[in-house]
Amino acid sequence: MRRVGVVLAAGGSARFGSQKLLSDLAGRPLVWHAAETLRSAGLSVYVVVNDCRVASAAGAVDGVIYNPWWREGLSTSVKAAVVTLHDADCIVWMLGDMPCVKPETVARLASTCGKGLAVPVYRGRRGNPVASGRDVFSAALGISGDVGLRALLGLVPVSYVEVDDEGVLFDVDTPEDLQKASSCVRRSSRV
Repeated sequence: MRRVGVVLAAGGSARFGSQKLLSDLAGRPLVWHAAETLRSAGLSVYVVVNDCRVASAAGAVDGVIYNPWWREGLSTSVKAAVVTLHDADCIVWMLGDMPCVKPETVARLASTCGKGLAVPVYRGRRGNPVASGRDVFSAALGISGDVGLRALLGLVPVSYVEVDDEGVLFDVDTPEDLQKASSCVRRSSRV
């Protein structure tokens, strides 16, 4: 099976006040941590961006997908990746502002990936990243607006994967969130 990881990193960072993915977190740009989680899980890494600075900040990747329609919402980044990676058997979808997810969580989702979606659950709460099998790709092309694959819950088969990783519930929306993230990154062996 060809399993790949996609970092969704084409947002505008409106709540943050500046391009948050370039913000320093433990000596690296925020987006680097998301990409590094996928790399550490053994996946080929692709990044969807609207800014070449973010693509560079992600570090070594296997491909960059430019999304000129990013202002129309997250769904456009999902579609751009599906069109580019249509031959993948499984895509693990990582948000660029999620630095606290453990690589072992990503590896588990990738290994669970088959039909439909594999969704992590921590203490009864759904989180990210999610993994999708190829059978989801055509449905993903039909989503619109500022939604990701959660729009497909109830429409495609879903496997809920219990994980011991509170990082699946945490993303960086504000400068205060970035401060909170520093504690999980310092504890991580990824830096």
